[in-house]
Amino acid sequence: MMPAAAAVEQLAKLLADEARLDGRIRDTETALSRIKKQISESLVQRYANLVQRYGTVSEEKIEMPEDLMKQEQSYERLLHALQEMKDEIVRQIRPVEEQIVRSSLDQLRQSFEHESQRLSKCLEEIDHKLVDCRTYLEEYERARSTLHDLNEQLLGFGGEPLPVADHLPSHDLGEIIKNRVEHLKSQGKI
Repeated sequence: MMPAAAAVEQLAKLLADEARLDGRIRDTETALSRIKKQISESLVQRYANLVQRYGTVSEEKIEMPEDLMKQEQSYERLLHALQEMKDEIVRQIRPVEEQIVRSSLDQLRQSFEHESQRLSKCLEEIDHKLVDCRTYLEEYERARSTLHDLNEQLLGFGGEPLPVADHLPSHDLGEIIKNRVEHLKSQGKI
């Protein structure tokens, strides 16, 4: 299997060859039409001359000019050869096009697989961060508990208690994350 770039180059060359052949076929068909027109005009002229000369004409008396017949046959053969060349190019194009499609499909599948792996990695990281959130929430509760203990000691020595961060309204991780997201939104951070 050739690389996609080489296959595309080969396809471009074959398509250019096909376009050139199409041009030659059109030119040959035009020339052939001119010759057929000349033959028709020549036959009509001969028929008219024979009718003028004899009054009626039998088919045996009307002859097609040999040089025009040879020219017509030559162009017919050329047209046939050009059409065969075009058919061969079309036959060669098909496998190259199929190879390009297969190569493109393989590349798309590889890209899809790569992006799927990236997606899975992102979900793993999100899961990891959520587990980290649980760890930080536990640390938050321990630090808050320690601050309450320190405030109790301050009160024991006659001091004023210091402000302690609010207690989280829930122990449900989902609810806490939702509340924190709302808090960050209200501050314009997300």
